[in-house]
Amino acid sequence: MVALIAVLAIQMSSRLRVQVARIASSDYAEQAYWHWMSAEALVRQVLLIELEQNEGQTNLSQNWATAQGPYPVRGGMIAGRIRDLHSCFNLNSLYTDEETNAQFLMAQEQYRALLTALEVDEFTAERVTSTLIDWLDKNTELHSSLGAEDADYESLPQPFQAGNNLLSHISELRQIAGYNRELYQLIKPYVCVIPAVTEWQLNLNTVKDTQPEIVMAFFRGQLDRTAAESLLRERPDDGYSDVESIRQQGEIQNLENDGTSLSELDQLIVASEYFELQAQVQYGDLEYYGFSQLRILNGVAHVVHRSRGGYEQDE
Repeated sequence: MVALIAVLAIQMSSRLRVQVARIASSDYAEQAYWHWMSAEALVRQVLLIELEQNEGQTNLSQNWATAQGPYPVRGGMIAGRIRDLHSCFNLNSLYTDEETNAQFLMAQEQYRALLTALEVDEFTAERVTSTLIDWLDKNTELHSSLGAEDADYESLPQPFQAGNNLLSHISELRQIAGYNRELYQLIKPYVCVIPAVTEWQLNLNTVKDTQPEIVMAFFRGQLDRTAAESLLRERPDDGYSDVESIRQQGEIQNLENDGTSLSELDQLIVASEYFELQAQVQYGDLEYYGFSQLRILNGVAHVVHRSRGGYEQDE
């Protein structure tokens, strides 16, 4: 009887410890979530104030463009950074319901130019472009012989079907054929996803100096690295005042004087609408990542997407 009681006591004690730990983890996650919501509310106010003060113009000299924290909060720390989603290639721009659509054809060239600028070999660039197009489009026909549709995914050890829809988060790339971990980590700083938006509008004022590949891609490889770096380096501290100022830059004028078609210039902007907050919260023993995508429109900040999880590599 003594031995039986001892065994039962040990089991009850062990289950109690597990239950206590589970409750604590749930409490930590709940508190971290509300810290994330607080950071999101603050970011919405900051963006609204700054864009109103600058008449909508967006550039890297503004306060939102600086990584903040970590700051101490009750029970832990919080940090965050904001990314302009017009300073990276919008993967959803590769969606089309018409193969001859001019904007879609231009997006294909821009994406391939980005991969080329990042020194991805030609075969891989063609392959992952095709598989991404097939993942986004609503039909089940292959875009090219290098594409992938339902049959390719259903034959995997853990089968699933192609999304046949727009992406809502960049992490979805890892499900698409050809996007292995190495390629994903390579392109991740240069691409993004704007939910429900199928065009790529570039704000040259918010492209980092260290990412001339974005500029090279936007101009479909017609600007070489030296010209792209020069365009970013000569940018005023508070950014170009309007699109016409960009068109007057020597690098652009040289292309136009050569008779090069620059229809992509119509997609240049200096006032951004879409931003992404990455909040990093440490509360107790829990590390928590929260992502909020915001749209600033007509003086109102709308949340268009939220997700949480460890999408970021440890830093």
